[in-house]
Amino acid sequence: MKETFLKSMAWLHTWAGLLVGWLLFVIFVGGTIACFDAELDDWMRPALHGSTVPTQTRFDDAFAISREQAPDAHVWWAHRGNERDRAIESYWTLDDGTGGRTTLDPASGEPIPGTAGGDFFFTLHYNLHAGFPGMYLVGLAGMLMLVALVAGVLIHKRIFKDFFTFRPGARGQRAWLDGHNITGVLGLPFHLMIAYTGVAIFTASYMFGGINAAYGGDVERFFEDAGDFYERPETGEPLQRLHSTDALVADAERRLGVPVDWAAIHHPADSSAVIAFGTDHSRRVAWDMRQVSYDGATGEFLHLGREPGAGYASYAYLGGMHMVQFGGSALRWLYFLMGVAGCVMIASGMQVWVRKREKRVAAAGVLSGYGLVLGLNVGVVAGMPLATAAMLLANRLLPADLPDRAGAEVTVFCASWAAAALWGAWRSRVGRGWRELFGATAVALLAVPVVNLAATPYSALPATLGRGELALAAVDLTVLAFAAGFGWLALRDRRAATVARLQPQTEGRR
Repeated sequence: MKETFLKSMAWLHTWAGLLVGWLLFVIFVGGTIACFDAELDDWMRPALHGSTVPTQTRFDDAFAISREQAPDAHVWWAHRGNERDRAIESYWTLDDGTGGRTTLDPASGEPIPGTAGGDFFFTLHYNLHAGFPGMYLVGLAGMLMLVALVAGVLIHKRIFKDFFTFRPGARGQRAWLDGHNITGVLGLPFHLMIAYTGVAIFTASYMFGGINAAYGGDVERFFEDAGDFYERPETGEPLQRLHSTDALVADAERRLGVPVDWAAIHHPADSSAVIAFGTDHSRRVAWDMRQVSYDGATGEFLHLGREPGAGYASYAYLGGMHMVQFGGSALRWLYFLMGVAGCVMIASGMQVWVRKREKRVAAAGVLSGYGLVLGLNVGVVAGMPLATAAMLLANRLLPADLPDRAGAEVTVFCASWAAAALWGAWRSRVGRGWRELFGATAVALLAVPVVNLAATPYSALPATLGRGELALAAVDLTVLAFAAGFGWLALRDRRAATVARLQPQTEGRR
């Protein structure tokens, strides 16, 4: 009975992880980088480096841009600059769910060159840039990850021993298995928490039976009631005059009791327009979802959201645990390192599966399907870091006045990843896919601070350290650390290949 149960759990662990392994790797890389999405956004906007965030707000400037770009939008949003990201972000969303954004200088209120920035990786993390279908796919991957983690604990007979077991001199299958075990055991509590909370954030979308019964499937109205958000129906009459948003900030902060972080105008072209303000989520674990609302035409106070009830507060707590907006940079670094461990766990687990079947497949003489899996493993796992490095380089090399500059950065990312995946899949046939892509990634990452120094000297490491802008400097330093890591992996793979090639010759002389 015990043996049958363990075999079942081993099968479940293997296939639950294998079916979504590559997808989970992409999700984890995106989420790991998104721990510092605001800092990466700031790094990718060199036009603002060296400046400070002014105390006055410029929501009116942001909404003036929104009026030009999308006068009939469903909602306009604007985020003020802060210590993590000094730019003003101006967003708008149309009735069909599409939208756009413009970035403004917080001092002048003028538009600055756009960037895909950390927001690209944040969106990649939670919906793969595929809207609701992507969100459901990510949710499925999260559920299967939970299954694989629980099954992995049940079959792991030496879980405490493996916590302290790492053999850096090991080669081949043993090295990949050690990497999988140590990162899996080390980050187990974090991985369980992050997978569960990631699924829980969209529970209203995944488990919609109750919303269908009580709200006729209207998710937006459900959240309005749960979070006490204020909304009123459109009248169909045009708005004659929009009240100044900046003029309401002081009253909003007095009513909320905390500084305002963002403003929104719902139905900005309609006489029912509502101006809403809210704060960020950095002051406590649970998201701070309270809002204060004003009439869009007169500026008259309309509504102050109540403190959430137990159910919504629990939901906000789980969301806050996942999004790590609380706790400052130290906690974000912890999440980042645990995220890196998760990436290694997933990548090494996939490679364990591949290497375990290598001799069996070769003996059977059936290589076509196995070759595809091998190539995809190299292409996805080793190709994505190279694409990320290419995107950082593109940010410094693309012309500042290039139309849709953010879209061009994404194009570079996708094209680089596709090229790396094809190269890795081709070269993996001769056992060089990992080595060459790791080496190329190390070179590309080393080039990032060099290109940064040549293209934008005031944003380079010597300048940012000299000005005390440690968050900007940390991006370059982290890139250099990963360059060293990928360089070590490339050299290690080369040495292992050399030893494997010489070993039969040595044994033959004996």
